[in-house]
Amino acid sequence: MNLQKTKLLTRNKTITTIALILILAMPAFIASLPTPNAHTPSWDIPTHAYITVSPNPVGVNERIFLLFWLDKPPPGTNGDRGMRWLNLKIEITKPDGTQQTLGPYTSDPIGGNYAIYTPTQIGTYTFKFVFPGQVATLTGPSGIPGDNTVYLNDTFLPSSTTAALTVQQEQIPEPVSYPLPTNYWTRPIEAQNIAWYKIASDWLGSPQIVGKFQPNGIAPNSPHIMWTKPFSFGGVAGGTFNNAPGANYYTGLSYEGKFTNPLILYGRLYYNLPRSNDASGNGFICVDLRTGEEIFWQNMTQPGFGQLYDYEAPNQHGIIPNGYLWRSVSDTSNGGTVWMAHDPMNGNFLFNLTNVPSGTTVYGPLGEILIYQMNYASRWLALWNNTAAPGELLGTSGTNFWQWRPVGKNINASTAYSWNVTIPDLPGLASPAIIRVIPDDLIIGRSTNFAGFVPAYDTPNPYTFWAISLKPASRGQLLWVKNYTSPPGNTTLLVGPASPEARVLAVYERETMRYWGISIDSGNVIWGPTEPESALDYYQKFGANEVMTAYGRLYTASYGGIARCYDMKTGNLMWSYSNTSTGLAAVWPNYPLGMGAIADDKVYLFTSEHSPNSPSFMGARVRCVNATTGAELWTMMGWASGFQAAGAAFAVAEGYMVYLNVYDMQIYGIGKGKSATTIQASPKVIPKGSSLLIEGTVTDQTPAVEGTPAISDADMGKWMEYLYMQKPMPNDAKGVKVHLTAVDPNGNTQDIGIVTSDKSGLYKKGWTPPIEGEYTITATFEGTESYWTSSAETAIGVSTAQTTAAASPAPTATPTATPTATPTPAATASPSPAPQPEAGPSTDMYIIAAAAAVIIAVVAVAALVLRKRK
Repeated sequence: MNLQKTKLLTRNKTITTIALILILAMPAFIASLPTPNAHTPSWDIPTHAYITVSPNPVGVNERIFLLFWLDKPPPGTNGDRGMRWLNLKIEITKPDGTQQTLGPYTSDPIGGNYAIYTPTQIGTYTFKFVFPGQVATLTGPSGIPGDNTVYLNDTFLPSSTTAALTVQQEQIPEPVSYPLPTNYWTRPIEAQNIAWYKIASDWLGSPQIVGKFQPNGIAPNSPHIMWTKPFSFGGVAGGTFNNAPGANYYTGLSYEGKFTNPLILYGRLYYNLPRSNDASGNGFICVDLRTGEEIFWQNMTQPGFGQLYDYEAPNQHGIIPNGYLWRSVSDTSNGGTVWMAHDPMNGNFLFNLTNVPSGTTVYGPLGEILIYQMNYASRWLALWNNTAAPGELLGTSGTNFWQWRPVGKNINASTAYSWNVTIPDLPGLASPAIIRVIPDDLIIGRSTNFAGFVPAYDTPNPYTFWAISLKPASRGQLLWVKNYTSPPGNTTLLVGPASPEARVLAVYERETMRYWGISIDSGNVIWGPTEPESALDYYQKFGANEVMTAYGRLYTASYGGIARCYDMKTGNLMWSYSNTSTGLAAVWPNYPLGMGAIADDKVYLFTSEHSPNSPSFMGARVRCVNATTGAELWTMMGWASGFQAAGAAFAVAEGYMVYLNVYDMQIYGIGKGKSATTIQASPKVIPKGSSLLIEGTVTDQTPAVEGTPAISDADMGKWMEYLYMQKPMPNDAKGVKVHLTAVDPNGNTQDIGIVTSDKSGLYKKGWTPPIEGEYTITATFEGTESYWTSSAETAIGVSTAQTTAAASPAPTATPTATPTATPTPAATASPSPAPQPEAGPSTDMYIIAAAAAVIIAVVAVAALVLRKRK
């Protein structure tokens, strides 16, 4: 998507958000108007229509908001309950007299709606909002707890109103759009940075609810480690046990999987702490996703899933703070299954939902937790909604202000159903079962017993699938029912995932290791069987980590050590990844593969085993491959916890990934880290035409290894192994690119060049500034997949070039007259002066000459004194 399209889409979403906020934020008195009481005979009730146009005036071909509403809310309105005003229209008269009609629209709970329109002519537009009138059809309670009003066919009379718009040539400035970050960022995201929703995400559900596919945000493109945190004692224990040197601490992989189902909300990671072999006996902890620093600890089992609920009502808008962490407990004295809500901010208890039913659990479009429940004996299908429990909206005074107020309550959720419909008879078993749900679309079910995980060698022939509609207009209707011939040879069939994009359900033949594709719209087999996979893929197929759907594709991996991607529409093999040979390191030909997560068009693979020996086999790695092409993006040593029924311990959100490495029993946080760039130039002042040396460093600022060199993405895996796993330093590791520029005295930018730092983090470059004056030199590290960007500046001066003058001869010293001493027999003749050098005597020569003169004078005086004594 190009930048212009991205800006347009972001702007459209912003416009829609603003419009929704405006229409839902009408004055509170509208939302609190009393609805008509029961009366006989029915009334004719006048209405008043309103419309606003914004901005006004506006530039031609710029969008406007049309907000329109009635003075009265629809009868019985309460969230998604009650009536709605129908067939609302806007009649437009353009400057040239032509007309256009928008609609029909249905109102929101408080009686209004909005539209976005683009005027294409300069001049005056007229917008007429028309309400055609409506008879109240609500014949029961309003839906508000405690309100038993019955409405008896009152007629709400028609009304209309108009608004004018001036369209001019001059354009209205676009609202500010804040770009995505290019440097290290943390929560909170300031609310005006709307486009940042593209990079932010959470990891809310267990594999049983949402699988291991992350549809939102970004994911790491590099194995750069942000932090590690001890989970329990791990690695080599030391000493010799059972004559097996190198024995390691037990990992818990054999039915005692640890670090399962971590959750991420608001950049915080939540997970259970083990108590010896008990995977969750030491409470649960909340740490910062970016740093691993502990935020709080609670002495209870970690909640099983999270919730972010977008509650929209006349008096309240937005995600409920701070979301919820839910624990499911069995309490027969309090309604069977109880959901306990905890605060993600500190783990404290908030409220209870009792009498929660069982069924197939999914998340709804507003973050609701939905349970599809089928009672075939009574022939009904229902949708339980955790946000529809009576009492969640009631304030402490018992008055309903359309505000979310469940905290501190014990709420009976036995009636929290959004709908309940009758279903037809189904062939086969007395108790048909739901196998897959696509919310608001359809349910796929079976009327046949399947073997499931353990082969039973008794797959029925034929076996039966069916589908029931979940669409509002046809909810509960049987869409199709099909009988299929079982493959020969007592083949065990396993039901795979369904792809909403491809409209296909996958079925797997365990013994032959082949796939089939069944249309979820017709039940017809549309492709298959595929070519058999590897023999070792017989094991563990269709566990939580081996088969997943995303982007309209089927991804598979298992003990055979080969990851594959199939087109779900055709069954064609799109790619396979097999860079997993063990050599002599293990008994497997290839390292076994599981899928930890799929996110941001990447598949994260890990190597593990159900019951590993001690010492562990060597060479297990965490891997990242491109989800579209299968190209390997990075690998790094690590044996990730996985191949358990509960699913691999991976979580991905906001560009970070976490998992437990059982090689050392530490949690690893992977992601993009801070960097720091320095620069200096020497000498600081040089004459024009001279050169200087620019040098500096680029370093990793991750707290655990702060100040270590920044290393290239290509070498990151080996460098992290050196820093965190006691492996040798990779001597051939390369640094990162640094762009050097200078601003000269005239304000012009000089491109000095791009240099690459070395494995110590040092970069350097010689440079000759072109003109005299002061320069600002900037070193910019533009970032990689491992590090965010950083830069630094320094300054230099270039002076006027010095000219070398011709050397002048040194002045000749004037000879000093030496006093003539009276001759005596003892007198010694004065030495002859040494001849002067041609270039003139040095300073040392003058000093020597002066000293000689003094000596001669002293000798003469001494001779005179001696003569007088005689």
